[in-house]
Amino acid sequence: MLRESKHFNAYNYRMYAVRRIRDAFRENKNVKDPVEIQNLVNKAKRDLEIIRRQVQIGQLYSTDKLVIENQEKPRT
Repeated sequence: MLRESKHFNAYNYRMYAVRRIRDAFRENKNVKDPVEIQNLVNKAKRDLEIIRRQVQIGQLYSTDKLVIENQEKPRT
């Protein structure tokens, strides 16, 4: 899901998706019940399909990059 969400053209969508996916995995890291785990996996598969669809739609209507995206990373 993270790999696919990084394909969003829009910076805000991309950062929101990455943040939301990480938060969801952290929130559910202690789930032990196999039934609940399977439900979460099924939900993740559905969400992955939604992300893929939205990425394709976003590529049809691409825009210029934001200023924040064009900044070089500081060297250390």
